[in-house]
Amino acid sequence: MDYTAKTRIIRDLQGDLLDCNHATRRFFRCWLDGSYLGEEHYRDNVAYLRQSLSRYGVGMKLEAKIQGWVIGQFVRYTAHDAQCSHGYAQRVIVDTVDREVLSELTQHLITDALDLIEDDMREYLKETA
Repeated sequence: MDYTAKTRIIRDLQGDLLDCNHATRRFFRCWLDGSYLGEEHYRDNVAYLRQSLSRYGVGMKLEAKIQGWVIGQFVRYTAHDAQCSHGYAQRVIVDTVDREVLSELTQHLITDALDLIEDDMREYLKETA
């Protein structure tokens, strides 16, 4: 069967995206950890998150700072996986996922991203306690 990019994206967004074991969530974590684009991508991700942590601390300011970055990474992952442009992937995601679910998913993706620097966050909290 020949799948279009839209069909692949919609297929990948089916089910409970808020479940941390959903395939798309698991593969997004692989995207963040460099499994798709290599070690340099992983290092860039960790560097961005560490820089944000040192500037904004742990909490809502940090989450607000990285929200746009996480959304961008999720769109890039989706586009890469579906072999389409970022803009097209973003349109399909927004058209497919309910707005409330998308908002909650973004929070879960932030948590998934921050797992990359979990040890740094623990150390930061020790130092600022």
